[in-house]
Amino acid sequence: MNSFTLQENLLALLPMWNYNIAKPLKQFLDDGISLEMYYCIQTLRWYKRPMKMSELSEATKTPKKQMTKVADRLVEQKLVERVYDPSDRRIVRLQLTEQALSYIDHFLEQDGGYFKSIMEKLKPEDVPRFQSAVKTLCEVLAKIPNGEIALEESPK
Repeated sequence: MNSFTLQENLLALLPMWNYNIAKPLKQFLDDGISLEMYYCIQTLRWYKRPMKMSELSEATKTPKKQMTKVADRLVEQKLVERVYDPSDRRIVRLQLTEQALSYIDHFLEQDGGYFKSIMEKLKPEDVPRFQSAVKTLCEVLAKIPNGEIALEESPK
């Protein structure tokens, strides 16, 4: 597959993903939890370690000023806490609280019905293909270093 075909496929995927996955996901988030807050929680969960604000900002592709606001809201909701580096108190890291982990567990259990309904709409033979495709996308995209994707000129 050449890069033009890949580009066409990704650009076709984005609206379908947005309308079938991202938008409905917003409806299931608890009051006071924005999609950006959810992304931050999941990013901290994926990295499995406290992160500096700049690291989280880079990982989520969110401007630092906006990330500060999101982090403040997460702290207010008691979903993350600020942890100061014992060797240099100027360094502050954000880490998930038990409440955040419980929120994710609850979210997956209670609101997983929507995702189950997606699976029920698929033909039975497409379910394993869909699951495999999503797993593959996650594995492959996780290997792309943040900020290191070289931009190519579009074909003329």
